[in-house]
Amino acid sequence: MKEILLVPHLHFDPVWRRCFDRPAGKHGVTVRSYAEIEERCIDTWLGLSGEGYTFSEGQAAVWRKYLERNPGKRDTLRKKAEEGNLDLLLAGEVVPDTNMPAAEGLVRNFLVAQPLYRDLAGSHHPGLKLAWLEDAFGNSANYPQILAGVGAEVVCATTYRVCPDPVWTGIDGTRIPCFDYYPAVRPCSFDKYPPCPECRGSGCIKCDNSGLASLPGYDAREMRGSLEKALALPGDWAAVFILAEELEPDAKLIRYVREFNARHKGKARARFANPSDIYARYLPELRRAAAKLKTKTPTPELNPAMPGCMVSRIRCKQRTRAIAYLLIAAEAGLANNSWRRGKAGRPPASLAKAWQDVCFNQFHDAITGTHIDAAYVELMGMLDRAGRTAIRYLPARRQKRPLSKTRFTSVDAFPAKITLGKFAITFDKSGLLSVLCNGKDVFGTLPAYTAARRPYRIAELVLEADFGDAWGQRIAPFPDLDRDATRVALGDFQSSVETSSGSIRWHGKYRGGDPKVKRLAWTVTLALSPDGRRLDFVTEVDWDTESRRLRVLIPVNSREATATYEIPYGFIDRTFDPAKLDYSQFRSNTMEFPALHWARRETGRRTGVALLNKGLPCVRWMPGRFDLSLLRSPEWSFCAVEAGNYEFWDIDGQRDTGRHRFEYSIWPYYEPLSAHGLTVAGYEYNHALPLGLPFQISGHAIVTAWKRAEDGSGWIIRLQESNGRPSKVTLDFEVPVTIQPANLLEQLQGSPATGRKHRIPLHPHGIKTLHIQFQ
Repeated sequence: MKEILLVPHLHFDPVWRRCFDRPAGKHGVTVRSYAEIEERCIDTWLGLSGEGYTFSEGQAAVWRKYLERNPGKRDTLRKKAEEGNLDLLLAGEVVPDTNMPAAEGLVRNFLVAQPLYRDLAGSHHPGLKLAWLEDAFGNSANYPQILAGVGAEVVCATTYRVCPDPVWTGIDGTRIPCFDYYPAVRPCSFDKYPPCPECRGSGCIKCDNSGLASLPGYDAREMRGSLEKALALPGDWAAVFILAEELEPDAKLIRYVREFNARHKGKARARFANPSDIYARYLPELRRAAAKLKTKTPTPELNPAMPGCMVSRIRCKQRTRAIAYLLIAAEAGLANNSWRRGKAGRPPASLAKAWQDVCFNQFHDAITGTHIDAAYVELMGMLDRAGRTAIRYLPARRQKRPLSKTRFTSVDAFPAKITLGKFAITFDKSGLLSVLCNGKDVFGTLPAYTAARRPYRIAELVLEADFGDAWGQRIAPFPDLDRDATRVALGDFQSSVETSSGSIRWHGKYRGGDPKVKRLAWTVTLALSPDGRRLDFVTEVDWDTESRRLRVLIPVNSREATATYEIPYGFIDRTFDPAKLDYSQFRSNTMEFPALHWARRETGRRTGVALLNKGLPCVRWMPGRFDLSLLRSPEWSFCAVEAGNYEFWDIDGQRDTGRHRFEYSIWPYYEPLSAHGLTVAGYEYNHALPLGLPFQISGHAIVTAWKRAEDGSGWIIRLQESNGRPSKVTLDFEVPVTIQPANLLEQLQGSPATGRKHRIPLHPHGIKTLHIQFQ
């Protein structure tokens, strides 16, 4: 008989249209939290599970909150997981965005979920073989290595930029099968619980104090029809994968399965199943497909997707990364202290909680800025809490001299010149005219912004129209992006310029009359980097606009179409292709990409321009220039308010009104600069303070984590190969230690080695985790 696997799956968002764990109120309407919606759905499923109804969800944050609200149901959930009624999928703390967080944050997303997974399902639960990526906006090109390192056997639910092959190959060569092509009918039932019309969400007798109106459940014709369609698919099995959102599990499905089985007795049988059941059925075919795919070439990048998310609510990006680096520094300080004592011990439980807060903020509707205003307040509160924890454990820091204490002198005669280290700079009130090093120029010039007006300055701020939503720009700009006549060069509105012994500062305020600009004022300060190699910018902006974007334009004397971008645990080349520009709803591609810390374009064998950023991931290279996005103010309510379900206009904060501070650095180089050198500089630029390792390390690798092992048995160091080539790294501990490879979950693998010096091989873009103990 043909087997039909009926898989009802609910997509849960911890934040987006609602807060996670608090009600949201506006205009007399209360919208209940996702924790309440999720609890309602889980409780309804538990009531049906005795008749075989299945459930799948892997975000640890969801289950942790459910158990906090329902501690007496822990044993019931354990039993359902053991029986196969519940699939705990390998999502981690949340399904994260994999492009914009700190690289180490992607590992911690899985590490902090492990205690919950072990508690509810044990380490051998079949769902934990399935990495669940549902709804993430694109995925990083080195993510397969991370997924394999946390125990995934297969990747599931690649979204928006779907993996095009049955195997996803990362830039380091890791190959992981892709689950998304199994034979299936995929009905969808997306609905949202509106507030109760009687009490407007506050809770009353009619809604059983839930604050929610009722939803009708699954469409009978669609569900019955999907079972029949699955029967018609070739092969001896097929799946009906029902993707729903906010809809409670529906008892009518049990009846539909019984009716189908009675109707097709002896020919086919339908049964409730979970994604792990599909995987078990599909595995032979996956293995055959993987064997046929001989190439080891990395899969085409699954980006960009929803590129507006790289800029919307920019503090989500800035703060999530910054707090992650504070936690890494705090862990390193604790590791160093325990190393000196000779005994590791467990990390404080408060650090794990802080990482949970940071990982929650890496969720694909959190760091991306695609949520209501009340959720934004909730998320910032989590980061505040995590930041306070990090600061509690941080080593003492030396305070930098604030710019406000620096004495500046007004400049009135232009063009003016200043020497900053090795750079000879010519500037005027509008910005930088030229930057020379030993008489050499790698910048060149940008074109005039109209045929009649002056050329742009180096690193000039520009104001652009950006009509769209938080997810993306939806109205295409001027066709020739290089000569967009709708762009406003803000150097024309700079009112004064000052210099100190080591910096230049411009002040400006927009007065052009754009009705979409209520307030736009800025101060740009340029100073030499501490090592004398770069030009560091601090740009402070007071912003109140609608449907506008603020960019920095950086000319580079190269007309090549390809530039190199750092991504979590590696770097890749990306090519500007105007034929791929797309401003549509779900396939948008503005040729802008996320950069972790740096992007660069070479102008020769030994020269080029690199751009470093702090929490400013949206970078576009096009022949002749880099565009760095700072801010955007989307107005369209797409996805944040779906008025057909219910109206809740709590999204004005997506315009990002207020004061902002941005830090970025431009590195014009005139001698060979390796990817390793760039990566080291990017991490140093972003880290709050150095990790201060108590041993020596040499080679083309950086340390992304130095910490005490979660079980207290020793110390953990994580290395990233940083030059894109096979290499060996030497660790010199000065005393004999035992080191042993571990996976990203700190589970020991391979054979231990003892000695003072250890040479560790790394493959290109490889991640290596080592467990260290004293003899």
